[in-house]
Amino acid sequence: MVSPFGWDRADGHERVAIAVTGELSSVLLVTPLWTRDGGIGTHVMASAEALAQRGCDVHVLAARLDSDIRVAGVALHDSPRLLDTSASIHTRVGAALARIPAAVHLHQLHDPELVAHMQSKAPLVISAHGFTACTSGVHYFGPGEECTRQHGPGCVPNLLARGCAHTRDPRWFPAAYRRATRGRDALRHCDMAISYSTAMDRHLAVNGVPERSVIPLFPTLTPVEGSGHAARRRVVFAGRVVQAKGVDVLLRAAGAVDAELVICGDGWGLDSMRKLARKLAIAERVDFRGWREPRQLARELAEASVVVVPSVWPEPFGLVGIEALACGRPVVASATGGIVDWLEHGVNGLSFAAGDSTALAHALNELLDDPSRQAEMGAAGRQMVAERFSRERHASALQAAYRSASDTWRSRMGRSPAAA
Repeated sequence: MVSPFGWDRADGHERVAIAVTGELSSVLLVTPLWTRDGGIGTHVMASAEALAQRGCDVHVLAARLDSDIRVAGVALHDSPRLLDTSASIHTRVGAALARIPAAVHLHQLHDPELVAHMQSKAPLVISAHGFTACTSGVHYFGPGEECTRQHGPGCVPNLLARGCAHTRDPRWFPAAYRRATRGRDALRHCDMAISYSTAMDRHLAVNGVPERSVIPLFPTLTPVEGSGHAARRRVVFAGRVVQAKGVDVLLRAAGAVDAELVICGDGWGLDSMRKLARKLAIAERVDFRGWREPRQLARELAEASVVVVPSVWPEPFGLVGIEALACGRPVVASATGGIVDWLEHGVNGLSFAAGDSTALAHALNELLDDPSRQAEMGAAGRQMVAERFSRERHASALQAAYRSASDTWRSRMGRSPAAA
């Protein structure tokens, strides 16, 4: 008998089963949060919905559920003690594994006990949403200078000597180093490590992760149409207001740009950026609008003349870029990290050297002065997103990764495909 989760238990053994259509029949997504937070929580929700729409039986186990959020075809399991390492593993997991799925997919979780338990039950997939095997978590030395070394003891002196900690307070180093080691080990031993850009795949490869797959993301916002672009000069930034995002670079560039500047987002750097805007005498042209809920943010992007991504770190992907392109707006972004996977210089936007405020100002003025070119680039970007970054491509690639993970898991467990 094949259970609804795709496992044959008639002979007392748990066996992976793939649906007759060739798609993986079921998956359990495990995540700290099920919420529209604009980050990983939003990604998990959108990905779960995309898989369910392809007929996959999707279950989600989360430490915290926003009770008002439900997605058709997705079953939710609430475990408030999921992250409590002092609790027993059965308390943490609860009833989510009452029926074993064909694959378990962890998001932002690398706890050794949880990883081992899940992998003992089913093929284990782990998503690397950020630079997991990096003590500082940002994986760069200076603007545009991506780290290329493997996580290890040699990282310790570099945290201060080369500045990759991006702080002079060393008190958090030991805990962060141990966390990075656990994350790296989990990725090395899982049946498939998923990343969402070539930059992240490089990070996994240099850290010795053998089983890897790059999955295309897709916009989590519903695109809307803007209007009146020829009559305005508006530059929009959307993201966390923190050092790595390069908001200071944008503000320094703004002094040489005749335009309204809209900053959408919160973060620990918000107050210092307001002070910098005043110091640069541009405060009257800068509108700090704070966090925007999805519909508001889609509107902000659609009404922009240009959307800017001035990151100085190697962006793991830069989702706001394809969300802006999906709204038909061109993007000016630093040529770093995963941004190069979707930004085609001169086609759907312009790139500049990370940290170079003069080059950023030049690129912004170039597009602000030419509304027709804005429209052409926006149209090219919308087409590129539809062709390369759709939810259908995302779900299809995920299911292919799950199938590869199943093959690896069966091999490790000494089970032949015929037996499964």
